[in-house]
Amino acid sequence: MDGTDKKKLGMRAFGLLIILGFVNAIMYCFPYVRYVFYDQQIAAMGITNEQSGMLLSIYSIVNMVTLIPGGILADKFSVKKCLVYSILGSVAAIVIYALTMNFIVACFVWALVGVSTIFVFWCAITKAVGMVGSEETQGTCYGIYYAASGIVSAVLNAVCLWASRFSDDPAQSFIIAMWVMAAWTLLAAVLVILFFKEKDIAPGNPDDRFQFKYVGDVLKNPMTWLLSIMVMCAYGLYTSVSYFSPYLTDVLGIPLVNSSLISIVRSNLMNLLCPIGGLIIDKIFKSANKWYIAAFGVTSAIYVGVMVMPDTISPGAATVISLLPSAIAMMLYGVIWSGLKECRFKTIYAGTVIGIGSLIGYLPDFFYFTMFGRWMDSYGNAAYKMIFGFLLATAILGMVLAFIMKAMIAKKKRLEAEV
Repeated sequence: MDGTDKKKLGMRAFGLLIILGFVNAIMYCFPYVRYVFYDQQIAAMGITNEQSGMLLSIYSIVNMVTLIPGGILADKFSVKKCLVYSILGSVAAIVIYALTMNFIVACFVWALVGVSTIFVFWCAITKAVGMVGSEETQGTCYGIYYAASGIVSAVLNAVCLWASRFSDDPAQSFIIAMWVMAAWTLLAAVLVILFFKEKDIAPGNPDDRFQFKYVGDVLKNPMTWLLSIMVMCAYGLYTSVSYFSPYLTDVLGIPLVNSSLISIVRSNLMNLLCPIGGLIIDKIFKSANKWYIAAFGVTSAIYVGVMVMPDTISPGAATVISLLPSAIAMMLYGVIWSGLKECRFKTIYAGTVIGIGSLIGYLPDFFYFTMFGRWMDSYGNAAYKMIFGFLLATAILGMVLAFIMKAMIAKKKRLEAEV
């Protein structure tokens, strides 16, 4: 979006990616507020644990329903307007919630933020990151954005937690935290209004205006489905690394406290590796697809090692090995959308692709944990080999799909060169 060297990011572009990371972080702090303020929320609202879970169920259902139509509309309308109106919708929802603390109202609020944080927002902000840099810097852009989002999310939750201590009453302290969250969300809207400048699109070119016929083109494009399933593989590997924590404790006998500390490193500090994945794409491979092949391949090799790792291995070696899949998964998942331009998807309908890709890509949330949990209940410690075997198969599938995508990209480039 700025700068003349397409292979480098200027300071303005870097700053804008930090802002987009901030926006993404604050938008998802509220719907998942129970992760930080679980007991405080229950105390403030006077609800049960089941009712607390119901709020996220409502949120998830709305997410599933709105992803694809939201992607289509995110292509049709201004990215900046989609972002600003979505953020303001979240501000309104948080304010309503802070003023009421009523369960019935909260059900409406979580449905509302299901719309504000997913409908056009998710596809619009993913497109916005791609608009910041050129095709040569897509990996770096998504890596910086995702790392910033993870770090900012931790900071924002810490600030809200700090603010909540201004009252000794758990209910009142939670309400204070909500008002602080509303203020930060409003700041996100202001930052987008002031600093996000959308690229000018020539109004005279009909190919640069979204048309509903593009939806059919996207659905018929095999690249859409390849990328969608690859997102599912990458996300499945990323979200499943948490099973190494109980594995270290149950099978290898590592103390629970140590396993929990390792889990913090695995789940939070690994976000810092996202920009490295982006740099690998832009500076080493100069191709997102080549990084997909390498990352899925390395992950496959690591899980082969995990499968044959003896239970007598030293705790130190087991800890290092358990962190490797998380490191690669973060460097892969954090930049998975950087391949949009390389796949030759036009920016004008990228939102539709992102909507379809997200609907399929985040399916692991709906069945991985239930399936793995059932295995653990039924087979005890033997279930971990089954889980890691399943993740090995996931990585192999991702690698095979990446090879197919590589061949299709090469063929498309040849055809374009012949024209």
